[in-house]
Amino acid sequence: MQAEKKPLPAASPERAGLPSRAVEAYVRALDGERLALHSLLIARKGQLIFEGYWKPMDADFRHRLYSCSKSFVSCAVGLLIEQGLLRLEDKAIGFFPDKAPENPHPYLARMTVRDLLMMATCYEYGASYHPCDNDWEATFFTGTISHPPGMVFSYCTTATTMLCMIIKRVSGKEFTEVLRPVFDELGISRELYCIQTPCGHEWGGSGVMATSREFMKFALLCMRYGEYEGRQLLPRDYMIQATACQIDNSLYHASPDEAMGYGYQFWRTRHNGFAFYGMGCQYAICLPDQDLVVLTTGYEQLNAKATREIFSALWRGIYPNLSGRPLPENPEAHGRLLDLAQSLELVKPQGAAESETARAVQGRRYRMDENPMGMEWVEFSFSQDEGRMRYQNRTGEHELAFGLGRHLSTRFPETHYNGPVIGRPLGRGLNCLNSAAWISGEELMIYCQVVDMHLAQLRLAVRFKGDEVCLNALKNAEFFMDEYQGFASGRAE
Repeated sequence: MQAEKKPLPAASPERAGLPSRAVEAYVRALDGERLALHSLLIARKGQLIFEGYWKPMDADFRHRLYSCSKSFVSCAVGLLIEQGLLRLEDKAIGFFPDKAPENPHPYLARMTVRDLLMMATCYEYGASYHPCDNDWEATFFTGTISHPPGMVFSYCTTATTMLCMIIKRVSGKEFTEVLRPVFDELGISRELYCIQTPCGHEWGGSGVMATSREFMKFALLCMRYGEYEGRQLLPRDYMIQATACQIDNSLYHASPDEAMGYGYQFWRTRHNGFAFYGMGCQYAICLPDQDLVVLTTGYEQLNAKATREIFSALWRGIYPNLSGRPLPENPEAHGRLLDLAQSLELVKPQGAAESETARAVQGRRYRMDENPMGMEWVEFSFSQDEGRMRYQNRTGEHELAFGLGRHLSTRFPETHYNGPVIGRPLGRGLNCLNSAAWISGEELMIYCQVVDMHLAQLRLAVRFKGDEVCLNALKNAEFFMDEYQGFASGRAE
């Protein structure tokens, strides 16, 4: 584990006014949903009272925060407003004389920085960014204009992207550079970085890469409206506005925890709270009235209902047990909680590590019928607690290795997926953790969890019957893994 500058002070939950048993119940509630969680951190009164990682994930992993990045961008905007370089009322189009249309639609001409911050553009969905687009500034102006800006909420990552471009144009710096003095004060490593757009700017809509502890430090700062150790690192008035309800967002959301209102790139929550809110279980739930931050990272996109448990179990089990004063220490309960934190393990398929079918299909090559994945053939081999799927698709011959009943750390076989710049191939396989189990005597379930600068879930259900094989692939990944979706079936040669 790397040495950490300015580590967060730690305390027992009881010292911070929360029973260890309530925290234990919360952790077990999340783990019981079999979410693909990577970390859970809880801080109260500025002290870290729980820190857990689902092994083999750990504290050193620099995690993609996806749309939680938007809240970082908002804070950079606040700093520039304080410095007099920006105003909320500034017309967004005015920053792009070289990219905006010569005769803009009146609605486009009216749109302000504030409209961008609160997801109230003149577009229904915004322009659709694609890795092949070379200029994401120009792409913004290709959206279909549908209504006056500043009127209604419609979630739009393109709005955040344009805020990043505005930050660069008025300050000469990317948004993480604007925030760097703040990061330095908090002890956040200079290794924090942001995935870039195809045109070479930081993609603040989705790309911040930070450890869970770094994320927690910044969330604590925001929860206290920019105050740190008696100093105001972010402008207080702006942070109060940014984390308040600026616009209703209940039209699109059935879940109460997504329909409490929206601020300036922050989501409102129950109990007068707000949240950093990102795809795949990236959350930092901030409750200023209780001086509490609950933070999760992971990549769970296949079980949307279960992700609500992160919020529901918080309101059900943690919130009612918060006390305004320290509680008597409970070494036994705290010890159980520490043991639980050490026992957490990344989700893997439930089933057996061995099957008679493994011996029957060992090394057999299956010639596949025409299929949407372009798989021409596939074969499997098994050795002790490890398996391999060799196959040929449109990009060539590949091998996907996996542990049987355990996680195997390897690299995904495709090398053309995005690297730190969207649209530019990485040139190596993305790091992944692969596990498999025999769900029944004839069905093998493989989980591939990409844990790199981009995150992904891929599940492969493989059924063998006689000389036949049927494979069903289900993936969730942004901008990649499109070759791994759908059915493929074949017969042994």
